[in-house]
Amino acid sequence: MDDRGTIAEAVSVDGLGRIVKVGTEKDVMAGLGTGVEVIRLEPQQVLMPGFIDPHMHFLPTLTQSLMGTHNLAPCLPPPYSKETPEDCATRAELLSALKSMKVTNSGNLASNEFVLGMNLDPSRQQQSTSATNPCGVSGNIPFAAQPKLYLDACVSKDRPVLILDQSGHLAYVNQKAIDAVCSKTSDNCKTLLAEVQKGGGDWVTDANGYTGLLQETAGFAPFLAAMEKSLPLGLAYTNPIQLVESYEKDIQRTIQELREAGLTTIADGGLASLSQLQAVKFLAERQNFPLRITGVVTQDLVNSDKGKDLQATGPTCDPLADPQCKLPKWLGAGGIKLWVDGSTQGCTAWLEAPYQYQNPGHCQEAGEGRADFDDVNGIVKALKPHWDKGAWRFQLHANGNKANEWAIQAFTQLQLQKANPHRVLFIHNTVGEEKISDKIGKMREGIFFGNDGKTASAQPLDARVTHLIGHVAYWGAAFKQMLGEETAKNIDPMGFDLKYGVPFSLHSDSMVTPPRPLWFVEQAVTRRTWAYPDFKESFVLGPEHAVSIEQALRAVTVEPARQHELDQWLGSIEPRKVADFVVLGANPLKYDKALGGDPTQISKIQVLQTYLNGKPTLGSH
Repeated sequence: MDDRGTIAEAVSVDGLGRIVKVGTEKDVMAGLGTGVEVIRLEPQQVLMPGFIDPHMHFLPTLTQSLMGTHNLAPCLPPPYSKETPEDCATRAELLSALKSMKVTNSGNLASNEFVLGMNLDPSRQQQSTSATNPCGVSGNIPFAAQPKLYLDACVSKDRPVLILDQSGHLAYVNQKAIDAVCSKTSDNCKTLLAEVQKGGGDWVTDANGYTGLLQETAGFAPFLAAMEKSLPLGLAYTNPIQLVESYEKDIQRTIQELREAGLTTIADGGLASLSQLQAVKFLAERQNFPLRITGVVTQDLVNSDKGKDLQATGPTCDPLADPQCKLPKWLGAGGIKLWVDGSTQGCTAWLEAPYQYQNPGHCQEAGEGRADFDDVNGIVKALKPHWDKGAWRFQLHANGNKANEWAIQAFTQLQLQKANPHRVLFIHNTVGEEKISDKIGKMREGIFFGNDGKTASAQPLDARVTHLIGHVAYWGAAFKQMLGEETAKNIDPMGFDLKYGVPFSLHSDSMVTPPRPLWFVEQAVTRRTWAYPDFKESFVLGPEHAVSIEQALRAVTVEPARQHELDQWLGSIEPRKVADFVVLGANPLKYDKALGGDPTQISKIQVLQTYLNGKPTLGSH
C-alpha cells in the first residue's frame, strides 16, 4: 500500500515492532543473525497493513453487544448476514420489530426503569399498511407521526421506553418517558427544550403535544441522563469507565470481533464528554487490548466549560524520534468534529431538493431535512477559536448535498482568514454532486469558491472525504425512494472523488453498519444493493462510482492513516513504519474482474491474524 504499488516477498521487524526492510526474501534475509524468528505464510496467504476504520463510535458499539433481544436492527443482505431467515422475519416489519422486544412490566423491575431498544430503522423496516397491526392500534397512523402511540401499544405503557434509531440521529420515546424527564423540571420542560434546540436537537410536536420523535443527540440526551445508571446504555453516557469495568467480559466479544475483521486501528469519531475520552483511553491502554485508537472530540465538548482546557494530543512517544519508543495503542485525540446536518435515511440530512419517499409516514413531511446550524456563519463561529490555534484537525459531518456545500463554505471562510496546517475531513459526503467534489478538489489546489460564486486563492487546504459505503449496500433501494433515482446513484460518489483528485476512505460509522473492512472493499468495488424486506430485488447502484480493488484497499489502510495524520507510523508496509499487519487467507487482488475473478467473494476472505508492533494480537502465528 505504498505509493509505488510495491508487492514484496518479505519484511523484517525489529524488537520494538518497527519495520526494518521490505523487498525480496534474499535482500531482507541478508545479514540477519541466527536469533531471528522467521514466519512463513502459506502460498495462498497475503500480508497487508492492518485495516483502519477511520470513523466509528466505539463505546456505543460495545454497548450494543449488551442489548440482547433489544437490538432491533433489520437483517443484513444475504452475503453479509449471519442470521437465519426465521430470525430476520421477526424484525423485517417495523411494528413486528417493536413487538419482538418482549418487555416484562412486572417482577423486580421498577416502574421508572427504562426499557431500551437500539437500531430501529423505519427506512428499511417499513410499516404495514394494513388497518390492523401486531400492536392492535386501529387506523393507518404512520409510525413517524406518533411514535409514542406505538411504543405504548407495542412495548410498554407502564414503563418509560427509549429506542434509538439505527442512524444515530433519531430516537423514539413513549409518554411515560416524556413524563419521567419533564417531572424533574419546574416548567414542564420548556427551559430544557430550549437547551435541546440550542444544541441542534428537537422534540417533534403536533397539535396534541410531543409526538415521541426526538431529533439529534441533543434531543435524546435528557432521556439518556434520566435512565437508571445500572443500565449499560446509561453508563455509556454517565460513567463509561464503570461500563467497561462492570461488563468487561461481555464487551470482550465485540473487541474480539473487531480484531477478527482485520482491524488494527480505529478512530472514535465523536467523544462528547471528558468521561468518554477517559474511558476510551483507559481501554486502549489495557495490556491485552488488540487495537490502537485515535480520538476525535466534539466541538460542543471543546467549547464547554469542562472541555475548554483540552489540548490536541498525539501518542506519548514517537518511534521515529525516540529509538526506545514502541508506538502506544492510545494515539491521542487530535481532531475536532462538528455536525452540519443529520442522517440521510433518518430524514434529517440537509438537502438541495426535498425528500420524496413514498412509504406512508417515513420522511413524508421532512422537506429538505434540517441543518444543525442556522447558517454557515454559525459553523465558522463554533470552529474559529480552535482553527486559529493551528493545533487541531477538523472533521465536518455532512450527509446532504446542501450540508456539504455549507461545509465547503465554512472551510473556505476559515482558510481565507488564517491558513490551517492540518488535514480536514468531510465525514460521509453521502449525497454526492459533481460540483461539490470539484470544489473540494479545488480547495486542495488553493482555489476557494465564495458564497457569490467568485473564487479566491489561498494556501491549499488538504481536504479529504470518508464514505459510509454501507449506505450503498444496505440503504440503496431506500435512497431511490427517498431521493429519486438520479440522486441516489450518486450516493458515496467515489467516481467524482477520482475525477477531481479527492482522496477518500471507507468507514463503518458503527453502530450504523458493521465494522468489517473487507465488506467495505467488496461494496465499493461492486456497488451492489438490495431492497428490503425480502432482498428479492438486487441491483448495482451508480456503477460509475465503482472503484478498483486496489483503490478500495487503500481506502481501508493508508488513506485513513493519512486522514488522521498517522501515516508517518501506520497504513503501509514501509521501512521505519510500525509493524501493524493483517494476514488474509487469500489475496483480494485475485478477485479482480479483469483477471477473471469474482469481486462478490471478497467479503468471504478469512482474516487469519493481526499484529501490533510485530506481535500477534491473539492466538498463534
